[in-house]
Amino acid sequence: MQSRTQLLSNLLSYSHPLEQTVASLRQFSWDAEAGLIILSRNHAIQLLERYLRNDLANSDVEAWANAIEGREDIDYESGYEDSLQEIIHILANPILTEPLDVGLAERLLKKLQ
Repeated sequence: MQSRTQLLSNLLSYSHPLEQTVASLRQFSWDAEAGLIILSRNHAIQLLERYLRNDLANSDVEAWANAIEGREDIDYESGYEDSLQEIIHILANPILTEPLDVGLAERLLKKLQ
């Protein structure tokens, strides 16, 4: 069995099937006294670049962001907390914010670089 930190790493990097990773994370509470891992700009950049290469569909990106949004065991890269939280919110909630398309992905990438 993988550790919580390893599963969170798999989630942030989207290096394993997302459904499997999320299912394995369900054995742990979302609540945590402190972040166990940091979501970096690089994680978001790599995900958006994969989307732009058509490696990931809109639904994949939305599911990834939903799996991250609100977790207390994930912190955000220092100095970019607000930007990363905003991007996760946008990607997780396309009906409330803006549907993901090439233009939005490119704008979010510029915001991260």
